[in-house]
Amino acid sequence: MSNRHREEVILVIRKNDRENLDEILAVTREAGFEPKHVIEVSNVDSTCYLTYGKLTRVKYIIRNNQINKLCIYDQLKPRQFSCLMKELGVEVIDKVILILRVFQMHAGSREAMLQIELARLIHELPIIREWIRRSKLGELPGFLSSGRYAIDYQYAHMRRRIARIREELEELRVKRERERERRKDSGWIHIAIIGYTNAGKTTLFNALTKLNKPTGTEMFTTLSPKTYAINVCKDIGNDKVVLVDTIGFIKDLPLEIVEAFKAVLEEIKYSDILLLVIDISKRKELIINEIESVLNILHNVGIEGKPTIVALNKIDLINKENGVVQQIIDEVREYLLKRNINLHSIIAISAYYGLNIDVLKESLCQAVQQLKNSETKYTF
Repeated sequence: MSNRHREEVILVIRKNDRENLDEILAVTREAGFEPKHVIEVSNVDSTCYLTYGKLTRVKYIIRNNQINKLCIYDQLKPRQFSCLMKELGVEVIDKVILILRVFQMHAGSREAMLQIELARLIHELPIIREWIRRSKLGELPGFLSSGRYAIDYQYAHMRRRIARIREELEELRVKRERERERRKDSGWIHIAIIGYTNAGKTTLFNALTKLNKPTGTEMFTTLSPKTYAINVCKDIGNDKVVLVDTIGFIKDLPLEIVEAFKAVLEEIKYSDILLLVIDISKRKELIINEIESVLNILHNVGIEGKPTIVALNKIDLINKENGVVQQIIDEVREYLLKRNINLHSIIAISAYYGLNIDVLKESLCQAVQQLKNSETKYTF
């Protein structure tokens, strides 16, 4: 999205998130906003999030720059939302709403759109409930200048809408589960491609399947799982493997967003093998941080112990002299083993140029054969 189409906002970040500022700016811009001012906060007020000094500064910036939106890259409590909107008189957007805006721009399926809407409604419901409470106490006129009866009606409408969306998503989930069970009953091995956003998962999916699914530098281009059957073993004609392309993660992805995307996580949870894609064109510290973010999300939803193949992607963008690639391989292996990951292999590739894709397929074949042999061993 070009700058002229982005709305100027004030962006507030936590001081300990300073090292992730580039990513935060990317998310903010991808959501359609251009940070006019970036303000760091060390301390957070429990009532209004911003302390008196920061609140005064933000008021001054709003008054002198005609800015009508405040983005806070953190999860706000309902009372903090209402306090900020009352004090500043502008729309307040927190981390959850910001990420959901990005998701909405890339939603390509009915299921993805429903999941995004559900997450947004669940996030907004307690905010409106708090606004109703304060308006009845005479502290506020009504949600975003609407009357008391209008906001009561909106609250009831949102609850009904949440119930309907959950019913429809459950129907889609059951349908997807049946399809997955049919594939498993037919002997298909499922390999989930996972990783940080923009690591190149869909590019690798295309390289392995010879398809041309949409890719790009935008964040979260994959919101709904894409599946495709391939044969990773050249000499074994009846080897059945299903590749599943999944959503990219980011650091500290809010749990309510993770919860909303159950369909994606179920595809990972019920997969047999994980193919973890890592962008190694970044600084080493960022590489480890991004791996940690992915593993933490998987841990939080109970996905552990699966055989894991690591694809170190974008080797075309780094200097191959002085053993840099091998150093990264060694450091990644050491970190993964410390995390007790069931590591099968680590392969350095370029999904874009097709470098070492054959080597990766050989490793996938070995993992599939080992998995099948172990299943046969314990079948009586």
